[in-house]
Amino acid sequence: MKTRNFFPWMVIAILFAGGTAARSQEAAPAADATRTVPVTTQSTVAAKAYEMGLVQREDRLFVDEGLEFFRQAVKADPQFALGHAALGYFTADPKEAKEESALAVKYIANAAPDEQLLIHWMNDTKNGETVEAISAMNDLLAKYPTDKRLANMAAEWLCANQGAFEHGEAVLVRLLKYDPQYYPATNNLAYCYALSGQAQLAPPLMDQYVAALPNEPNPQDSYGEIMRMLGDYPAALEHYNNALKINPKFNASQVGVASTYALMGDETKARAQYLVAIKGTKERSTQVNYRILWAMTYYRENKPRLAREAFEKVDTEAHAAGLTVQEAEIHRAMALFNPDAASALKDLDDAREDLSDTRKSNLLPGDRDNELALILQARAFIAVNAGKIDAAQATLKLLENMAQTNRSTPVQEAYHSANGAVLFAQGDYAGAIAELQEDPYNPLSLQLLSAAQTKAGHAADARKTLETLAAISDERVETAFAAPPARLALKHDATRPVQGGAN
Repeated sequence: MKTRNFFPWMVIAILFAGGTAARSQEAAPAADATRTVPVTTQSTVAAKAYEMGLVQREDRLFVDEGLEFFRQAVKADPQFALGHAALGYFTADPKEAKEESALAVKYIANAAPDEQLLIHWMNDTKNGETVEAISAMNDLLAKYPTDKRLANMAAEWLCANQGAFEHGEAVLVRLLKYDPQYYPATNNLAYCYALSGQAQLAPPLMDQYVAALPNEPNPQDSYGEIMRMLGDYPAALEHYNNALKINPKFNASQVGVASTYALMGDETKARAQYLVAIKGTKERSTQVNYRILWAMTYYRENKPRLAREAFEKVDTEAHAAGLTVQEAEIHRAMALFNPDAASALKDLDDAREDLSDTRKSNLLPGDRDNELALILQARAFIAVNAGKIDAAQATLKLLENMAQTNRSTPVQEAYHSANGAVLFAQGDYAGAIAELQEDPYNPLSLQLLSAAQTKAGHAADARKTLETLAAISDERVETAFAAPPARLALKHDATRPVQGGAN
């Protein structure tokens, strides 16, 4: 599995409208409620490959295998619009995503009307057209209330990409009432709970998942990831290794083992495990993603020179492969860990150049804007920490312009976070707190939120925020940068009493 904006009422209204429609369908199912969204292709080979792509990618979580089936589908029928849309939606290669999205639009007239709606939803999620995507999704859920894959895919997007946890959970709960044995939904519901701060509800669902599918690796893999999110690293390793015993080629668990060791502080072992994972996938974009995690281990063990050298090598690989987003992520990571503010801002200039007009033709607008928002957010924080308020305000203006037209969650949250950083620098701690709370899952925002709460005299709130930050256990560069200092601060503060209110 992983919308706030200038017009929050618009998105909220759409979400509630979708929920109402879904509930009315549940109360009085239509006569055709057992139908699924049509799949239109003239090739039986393409149809079978598309179905196998969904089985592998959505049901079994064999990501690489699913992508290969989708590629076979569009090879068998080059005018198979939904096949192109699915490949563009699921691939981790930004260039492939753009090419396949364009082909889906080119051949969309070949698809049935409701199938076209699904294509629009898939494309809109990648284009940053959040409101349009939610509208298409809600129309589909209302028309096909018992299409299990549709509901599961929609809920995964809501929880993992939009932060609309309550809505995503509601979709999954309804689905599981209809079919308690549709275990991909059980899996995604556990992730929704874990991501929304209700992690204690996830393990019982994982117990059901593992018991129901004892010979499948993904239940054990998901259990491992849930336990890693909960900070129980020994249990995470046990489940990841159980998955690899079931299927030694289940590469997601190999990466899980590596990342767990990285979080535990055993970076040498983590690097060795990442190299195994890199060899275990044929997807070039995935290999580079794993190489980024591999390079991050040097920052984790406080070896900045080796880290920068490693990232520069990965950057060369990403550039050669045309992986523009990954190039930008590499420069953003180097910036966050760069102790020299001027040099760090130069790193971020390089990241923005990676997404510049001369190269953005390789990217869908949503992929480009989401990454650019993270770059600008990091720039605002680095500028504020260095006392460069003019640079921070100029960066905020860029984010404000983006946020006025792009309602995607990363863009909106980055804007609020950067605004909170500028308000903090101006001494408006109450305003900073309100804005930073609009980005509740980003380690950079949590770090500054704790500082703002401390400045405002809210010591108890500041400590609670620090505890939230310290408990984050994921692979993001922002976590690697901000969570360890939070844990160290809590350790040093362990013997001091916590006081609420003004100091």
